[in-house]
Amino acid sequence: MVEIIYNMTSNLVTKRIKFIRKIYILFSILIGILSPLICLYFAKDVNLTEKPLSYFALVDSTSLTWFISLIIISVGILWNGNEIINLLIKNKKYKILLKLILISSSFCLIGTAVVTMKFELAHKIFAGSFFLLYNFFIFLFGFFRSFSQVRQGFFSVTTGSLMLLSALLVIPFPSYGIAEIIYIQLCIYWNLVLFIKVNKINKKLTL
Repeated sequence: MVEIIYNMTSNLVTKRIKFIRKIYILFSILIGILSPLICLYFAKDVNLTEKPLSYFALVDSTSLTWFISLIIISVGILWNGNEIINLLIKNKKYKILLKLILISSSFCLIGTAVVTMKFELAHKIFAGSFFLLYNFFIFLFGFFRSFSQVRQGFFSVTTGSLMLLSALLVIPFPSYGIAEIIYIQLCIYWNLVLFIKVNKINKKLTL
């Protein structure tokens, strides 16, 4: 009897955690899409062809919004990425490596939010590290995934490559703003596609 109650309680808790995870990740994806638009609305004078997105942290009307958005997104990509790794990567060594890179990139995004452009060098280190680490995470995930699923692996490798190439947009524009927007949208698209994939697998496992 005790075992039955324990199993029922455990299953209920697991279902609630999965439900919270789904809502939170979808919310963080939505925040990733809307936060630059919201900040632009409240800081109409900011020209993203001349200023990076992090400049919103220096504007009084958008600083708090931008800070909260980055924190939410950092937790979202960590939670989603961890679930993706657990379900789609079977090799334990690959899992450990990917999780280390994912955790490091999420930490760097939090650092980007906390350490604003007022501390120029430190901010650039955090922002640049997030750009490279998260980009590398997606590319490496795709590379490992291609060992068993070539098509799905190719999608992540291609997305990672495009995210890296988005940096070339600094050539026609005097700031990172446009490049960062493209990078974020590619990041959101990849997370959304893999989020849907993971949820399809979870549904099959529960049937």
